[in-house]
Amino acid sequence: MIEIERKFLVKTLPAELPGGALIQQGYLAHDEHMEVRIRQYGNNHFLTVKEGSGLTRRETEIEISPQQFLALWPSTDGRRLEKVRSLVNYGAFQIEVDRYLGDLEPLLVAEVEFSSVKESESFKIPDYFGQEVTGVAAYKNLSLALHGIPDGPAEEHQIGALPYLFRGGRLYLVIVTNAAQSRWIIPKGQPEPDMPRQDVAVMEAMEEAGVIGSCAPGLRAFCHRKGEKTLYIYPLKVTTVLKKWPEMEWRKRAVLPVNKALKMISDPELSDCIRRLASRLLV
Repeated sequence: MIEIERKFLVKTLPAELPGGALIQQGYLAHDEHMEVRIRQYGNNHFLTVKEGSGLTRRETEIEISPQQFLALWPSTDGRRLEKVRSLVNYGAFQIEVDRYLGDLEPLLVAEVEFSSVKESESFKIPDYFGQEVTGVAAYKNLSLALHGIPDGPAEEHQIGALPYLFRGGRLYLVIVTNAAQSRWIIPKGQPEPDMPRQDVAVMEAMEEAGVIGSCAPGLRAFCHRKGEKTLYIYPLKVTTVLKKWPEMEWRKRAVLPVNKALKMISDPELSDCIRRLASRLLV
């Protein structure tokens, strides 16, 4: 199944927090794209494979017996965590509030699952939620099990657009330089209060690259760059390329076939994220 989920730090626990169930989980194997874990949730036991990261991930889960769980548990040594999960009803949603134990105490995290990306974008955040950490690698359960609570505040994020169009059946990307014209990047900017991320991507594409279009539904990528904020990238199908645009005086613009555009991007993490996202546009 496809899991659409947003994650937030919790500032204070809600006043009427119901009792919770103990979760013990450990990781059998992992790489940058996939993780395999076992979990005891109350009296139930599961083996789960998760693929991808960020807002949308693929999850495959099967129930296993207590004996199978105990047989596998030693293989998770050094990659474990414990938490108490309480389920809080919030309108049409159910919020999972996790209180971490042991070395991860006093970390508090809330997760909310959605039926669609559109529903996730329009979610009204409760007052007790803190900063969103969806897609922040340091706050993934795997990272918490391996490395503990991150130092300092949660990583902030930016929103980027990947403008694209087809010419003669070939995929072209629209890229721009940074303000100093020292390197090629994609249009990006800071989140705007009460403004959906996709709308921010549309705005940045127009202002920085002079293109108008709409974001492809259900497509996005999360780019984690060393020393930089996490970048949420939304593909944007270009309908109009403007001759004049707000930032044309201090940015260059190029409309290039995808392979040439990728060679212009000097940041390897950004280039890799764009390559993976572009491959999905060709399907």
